[in-house]
Amino acid sequence: MIKAIEGLITKKEPTQLWIKCAGITYGVNISLFTSAALQKGENIELYITQIIREDANLLYGFLKESEQRIFELLLKVNGIGASTAMAVCSSLNPDEFSAAVINGDDAVLKRVPGIGPKTARTLIAQLSDAKLVEISSASSSSSEAFMALESLGFKRDKISAALAKCTSNDTASLIKEALKILA
Repeated sequence: MIKAIEGLITKKEPTQLWIKCAGITYGVNISLFTSAALQKGENIELYITQIIREDANLLYGFLKESEQRIFELLLKVNGIGASTAMAVCSSLNPDEFSAAVINGDDAVLKRVPGIGPKTARTLIAQLSDAKLVEISSASSSSSEAFMALESLGFKRDKISAALAKCTSNDTASLIKEALKILA
């Protein structure tokens, strides 16, 4: 199984790269966010998710591990394939996606091509647990503060809004600052 590829970008399209590595050129599907950060001729390393099907061996590349985790999590949802998961990764960054799911904001999810009202509700229902908080690209202290505030009985949408306004970096200070906002 391929976990990462390091090499030279020899061809770049909006959603695909050709990466030359040790004399072999790999075709790698990428999100629009990853594409915007890369240039032809650049030496890069991408996190890879490999999908092997009967008729294809597909590679999906990501600059950020958090984006790869969202992609892999989406693949586990009933009715979501690689193309829809990549559309989500191209339309929403990991923080926006996590916030939309945690807050139950199906309007944000419906803006993604290929996701309608039913699929948006399915995503929210299957992913709106604590696992999503852990994989968001938020710092671990933000995640810990979120879980602590949730255990105190505050609603997820209010916690997310409060933590977004906080400026502290450590868990204890984040909790104190968020409690002042929530009070």
